[in-house]
Amino acid sequence: SFSFSSSWLAAISAYPIGCSIRHNLPLVSNRQPFPSFYSVVRDRTREQLNADTRYEEVCIIASVTAESLSTRRTFPAHRTIELFYPMIPFFGPNLFTRLNATTVSLELRKGSISELYFGSANHLESLKISDIGLSTFDVVPEPNSILRALAIHDRKLTTITPNIRYLEELQLLDLSGCSLTVFNLETLKPMRWLTALNLAENQLVLIDTGDDDLVLPELLMFDVQQNDLQEIVRFPAAVFPGLKFTRLIQNDWKCEWVARVRATIWTHNITVLGSDFGCGTRPNNGGLCCTPAERVEERIAITKTML
Repeated sequence: SFSFSSSWLAAISAYPIGCSIRHNLPLVSNRQPFPSFYSVVRDRTREQLNADTRYEEVCIIASVTAESLSTRRTFPAHRTIELFYPMIPFFGPNLFTRLNATTVSLELRKGSISELYFGSANHLESLKISDIGLSTFDVVPEPNSILRALAIHDRKLTTITPNIRYLEELQLLDLSGCSLTVFNLETLKPMRWLTALNLAENQLVLIDTGDDDLVLPELLMFDVQQNDLQEIVRFPAAVFPGLKFTRLIQNDWKCEWVARVRATIWTHNITVLGSDFGCGTRPNNGGLCCTPAERVEERIAITKTML
């Protein structure tokens, strides 16, 4: 009787978690990973879904908790899984190993996951994180050649781990809507196929472009809208020689830098998206509000006085 009860409980604990909702969405290849960015880059009229569009079933699992994930509990065998309102303080490599081999896309939305440690022992090609109270994101320090797209939108995230460099095959990196103040492009150097980098809506005061040997040759799209940047050294051609689209509005650019960069953008046929309005007393240089050199010097003098 006792052995029967034990085996029954073991079988239950090993049973995959069920989907709360199954929802049909276009295949990942037919969906845009950065909708806010792509909406202004591409002609939306040509992106309407047609009769030939293929769909896949997305498994939405609501309100999963750390307690409900026993040591043997696994996730269901679906290509795309969304955890909606998960309550898991630490999401580590042990949970990533619970994903079925058929799962290639995972989204964590709303809820509470304060720490996430991305493990390489999975088949994920896409990971999207939004509004889960994420304060720590890290990556297991071993090469990952599978993940293609990573998107994190969370105001609690103030720094990005240097271990992101191990995501060597990443093509799309979207860190918009976080609270980053400094971003070092050196961490992206191993990502030889990186195509799009979205750092919009952060609190960036510095983007470190590194030494002259730091080049991201495949980058086509670069978005830093709505930050606190004054300049980006070596931008654009020296660090992004293949750049096609960029968005720079709503920053605190130096006018001297804007004038210099505009000339380079023109000669390299780069499309600048958006335009600043309402610059107040600041000049508007070709669609970008900027601060003249004398005002920059005034700010420095005031800061020194306050110190």
